[in-house]
Amino acid sequence: MTDFSDPSSLRVFGKSLHWLAAGWTVAIWWLWLASINQSLVRRGVMPDNYAISILIAGLVSALAIEGAALLMGRWTGRAPRPGLERREWRIAFWWAGVPNALLFLTVYVMIESTR
Repeated sequence: MTDFSDPSSLRVFGKSLHWLAAGWTVAIWWLWLASINQSLVRRGVMPDNYAISILIAGLVSALAIEGAALLMGRWTGRAPRPGLERREWRIAFWWAGVPNALLFLTVYVMIESTR
């Protein structure tokens, strides 16, 4: 028998992929802005092609993560109650918190190591 008052781990995992894709996008944006700033500080000019390759590679990866999240959401469906749906989104935010924090820490270290 299924207890519909408990959150589904699979639905929470799918929702956490949405949060991870959002964090990935922010991290790539931050890395891109830092690379443009670094080029301006070091050489006084914008980087070649405005460093668009960083954005393209990062956004393709973010879209792949988001695609996996959408497929997972389609496969698992929605929670049976709106309150449970909101609870799963909150849990998913915290599930994605550590990976996003590690991602931001990695970008920070990459930026600081090039100064």
